Amino acid sequence: MEGSRFSEGDDTVTSELFPPIPTDTSKVVRAIFGSSNFYVATGDQVNQLFNGLILSNSKKSSQNPARIQAELYLITIFQYLETLPDSQAADAVRQRRDWKYALHLPLNATGFHPSAFCDFRKCLLVDQPGLQTLQTLLARLADLRPATYGEHISLEAGHIVIQVCLFSRLADTWEAIVQALEILAARHPGWLRSHALPHWYERYGYKHQPINFAGDRQELDVLTRAIGSDGTYLLKAISESEDQSLQGLPEVLSLKQVWQEQYHIVDGKAVWREDLCAGCAVST
Repeated sequence: MEGSRFSEGDDTVTSELFPPIPTDTSKVVRAIFGSSNFYVATGDQVNQLFNGLILSNSKKSSQNPARIQAELYLITIFQYLETLPDSQAADAVRQRRDWKYALHLPLNATGFHPSAFCDFRKCLLVDQPGLQTLQTLLARLADLRPATYGEHISLEAGHIVIQVCLFSRLADTWEAIVQALEILAARHPGWLRSHALPHWYERYGYKHQPINFAGDRQELDVLTRAIGSDGTYLLKAISESEDQSLQGLPEVLSLKQVWQEQYHIVDGKAVWREDLCAGCAVST
């Protein structure tokens, strides 16, 4: 991804980066939301928000033209404000009219694949000008609607990027356990009943109810440890089972891989890899 780093071929935004809001989007959103809505205000002022900011030269970075980069900056901030992992953020871009208004997208726009958000953050974490652009954008958004989100986005840009990364990593670990438990419940219900911990039914039993990442960093740290303990317990029980077919289930193999990526074992306990996001970015 060397060619997409923002420090190479930088352009300063001197003209309107976003075209006018599509008529269909404007009519629908204006009929539903008031002008005081954060996303409506963002859409109304989006070109002013980016005026004078440095973005990568779209001619030299065809995979990330300037407007797409601008959209990704905004989506990163929206993710942080609403504690959304990448998969849910992709759904929001595709489904939510207020987000489409903020991004000047037509109502039928499909948006991004979730991996685009992760790739964007990887670039940001190793690029100081890119982080400075995000920092300036955060300050401008805080001034735009201080009573709504000002307190929440008056933070250091790098912290916000890492925090959004944490949401997605946690979502991946939670989803990996959910999928493993679902296949075990379908194919080996007796084994699962004899090994399942009581709290699993509440924590992982509602696949269509996404896990809530709202909370401060201390609360999220507690959640990473809890999920790590559950996954480690489940993998250990599977490895010790006399039924060797359990270990070959694709969902179990996926769970094992996710745990190797997101945790390391210290004194028999799963410890969250705190530096994984930054390390991944450096190796990109």
